Amino acid sequence: QCLSQGAEHIITSGFKLAGTTKEFADANPDVNFTIIDYFSEASNIRGLEYQTDEAAFPAGYLAAGMTQTGIVATYGGANIPTVAIFMDGMTRGVEYYNEQKGTDVQVLGWSVEDEDGVFTGVFDPADPSVRATCESQLDEGADIILPVGGAINLPAGDVINDTGLNAALVGVDADAFLAMPDQYSSLWLTTVLKDLTGLVTLSVKEQAEGMWTPGAYVGNLENDGVGLAPYHDWADRVSPELDAEVQQLLADIKSGVIKADYTPV
Repeated sequence: QCLSQGAEHIITSGFKLAGTTKEFADANPDVNFTIIDYFSEASNIRGLEYQTDEAAFPAGYLAAGMTQTGIVATYGGANIPTVAIFMDGMTRGVEYYNEQKGTDVQVLGWSVEDEDGVFTGVFDPADPSVRATCESQLDEGADIILPVGGAINLPAGDVINDTGLNAALVGVDADAFLAMPDQYSSLWLTTVLKDLTGLVTLSVKEQAEGMWTPGAYVGNLENDGVGLAPYHDWADRVSPELDAEVQQLLADIKSGVIKADYTPV
């Protein structure tokens, strides 16, 4: 449809559209394609990728500092790179907190050693397996959960709202406080952000100016391609001391003092 309307530049979003994007790019060498969350060596594809573990790491540190039960959790839709990178980064951030504080905060749902964890197998929030996964982790004592996979975070919010648990969620990609329905607003501790708008806008701008180039563009903390959202309703519950530690951690990762990019992008 885009091609039939004369598009000179087509934006596709998501790892799972890689094959289709490459197919149409090969068949239309005079059209430029920008794809989010994938890299291709094709001469007319720009891949926008995100070193999201750099931001998930301090989110894990924050969660470890906020948990009241000593247990945080994560689950994803599928064990694919763009999902697993969040889960791994958060877990490493919790481990770093434990190293610094001498604590033993546990993470349910991801093993750094095994590079595997808990996955629903679907990205449909209406699938019963998603809510069952949330309930299981909350039943095991988790009070902060990072769900990765679009709206599969909403069933976790439903369980928390329905049961009245004192628990929080960590969002992914766009600030969940703003992006998700209002009934979940009070649940978002923070969001591990990708600057989707900024990098897509840059690609469109460069196309318009005749400066567009193919290849990989990686968003990270250094170029503000990833980051953490404000605490919103949780701002008065995050202590100034913990917030200062999180901000310092972000700065140290950005400057290279602390390594947090363990997943190749």
